[in-house]
Formats: sequence, C-alpha cells, structure tokens
Amino acid sequence: MIPRGSRLGRLPDFVIVGAPKAGTTSLAHYLGSHPDIFMATPKEPDFFNDWRDNGRWVRGVSWYRWQFRTGKRVAGEATPLYAAWPVRPSAAERMGRVIPGARLIYVVREPFARLSSHYLMAQRQGRFAGTFDEFVTSPVVPHGDEGALAVACCHYGTQLRHLLRFFPRERILVLELTELAARRAEALATVFRFLGVTPLVDVPAFEDVRNRAEDAVHPNAAGRRLLASLPARMLQTALPRPVFRRLRRRVMARYHEPPHEPRLSPAIEAALAISFRNEVAELRLLSGLALPSLGP
Repeated sequence: MIPRGSRLGRLPDFVIVGAPKAGTTSLAHYLGSHPDIFMATPKEPDFFNDWRDNGRWVRGVSWYRWQFRTGKRVAGEATPLYAAWPVRPSAAERMGRVIPGARLIYVVREPFARLSSHYLMAQRQGRFAGTFDEFVTSPVVPHGDEGALAVACCHYGTQLRHLLRFFPRERILVLELTELAARRAEALATVFRFLGVTPLVDVPAFEDVRNRAEDAVHPNAAGRRLLASLPARMLQTALPRPVFRRLRRRVMARYHEPPHEPRLSPAIEAALAISFRNEVAELRLLSGLALPSLGP
C-alpha cells in the first residue's frame, strides 16, 4: 500500500506564514526533525503570492501538491511573505480557497528589530542599496519594493486581521520569537500540540539556530552598489539560485564591512513607533495574548 501523498503529492496541513526575520527558518528546521512531520524543500514554495509575473501560482495546484510527496502524518511549508498584505495582496485569499482546512503559524518579533534585520538582509542580497530612512519610506503599494514589504511585515495587527478574513482564530497560532529562543522546548511543545503530533524533547536538532545575524557577512558601500547593479540583477534572474548565492558570497568576501546596527532619523523612528504600537495593540486584541516581547 502506497502511503497517502507519497507518489502524487498532497496539500499541506499547515503553513508558517510569517514573519520574515523572526525565526521561521529555525522553526521549519525543528518541525522537520519530528518523525511525523514533513517540511517542503525548499523551505519556501511561495506558491500563493502574487508577483509581477504572477510567480508560481500560474503553475497550478498540481505543482503545489507535488511539493508534498510524503506519507507522513502531517505536511507543511514555511513562506514568511504570505503575511505581507497589502504589498503581497493575494496569499491569504488564495490559501483560503486552496487549503481552507490548514493551520497557520505566525511568528512575531519586536518590530524595530525585525525591520532592522530585514533591511540588512536586503542589502546583503543586493535588493536595496540606500539608507535605512530611504528603505522604510518606500510607498506601500501592491508589488512594492523591498522597503514597503519590510514595513508591511511589521504591521502584525493588520496581517492577523487579514488572515482572519479567511481562517478561523482557532486555526492560527501566534508565537513570539523570544519564546522560541529562550523557552524552546515549551514553545515547540505548543506548536506540536497545535499540529496534532506528539511533542518531542531532547532532539539534537532543536539546539540549532538558523540564519543567525552574527553569522552574516555584510557588504560595504561598494559591495551594496555592485549587488544592486543591473548586471547583478540580470545574473540573479538568469542563474540557478545556488549558483548566484555562491557568486554573491564571493563578492561579499571581497567587499564587506563589520556588522553594524542601522539607525533611523528621529522623526521617522518616532512615526514608526506610533504605527508599530498601534499594530501590536491590535495583534494583542485579536490574538488574546500578552506578547510582552513586542514592547509596551
């Protein structure tokens, strides 16, 4: 007997929908270490998002099912940009149509720390070469640039409210990054129970931390200009992702600088602080959780 989904694929039972730079890579790794859980490879199928060329959505649901060829009890994926409305406007509605019974996991982090980490990632990957102020003042429009996307991903209340249009509250788990970092065993037990599998303890993989900021190599000004140049963007489009990543690492090995904490101008930081406080307040109201790590 062929196990369910092992040959033709299946639809996922759960999705980690966000937020970027909030521990989703580590969480996907931990969940994939459970014997009853299958995680898609690569980690981010990014099927439901709506890019300028309509992305992978045009490949159809059969392509998406093919990412989950497993006989394990539970299957899932992690695409943290699913919670980036309205810059990525289609994901929640499409998930509601294709996987209406799925459970969603939403990991959140103190907004300014998440925003700073997103900015540094955009610079490392050649997607933005300007200042932090320029990054966060990009207009928020569908398919907007990296800065608009980064700010939208910090609007936690807006994201949860939008997800709740398509999924009931009991099928959405909100988790703080600090819980996953400081009380990992308890946090993972909560996630495992949410997914309907037996909680595990003392698994060696649970000691790993993926995508640590202190391990990243940051490009200097010349490296940022080079990575954001038109030839680099053309290579990124033309080359397989692993090949381009190796090329990018070689560039940053030559054009790099010590890690630094980006700073916003006081006026912009103050305006964002008001917005983020309102978003966190709405997230607390909708989730019913205290979420102390997100600030006052």
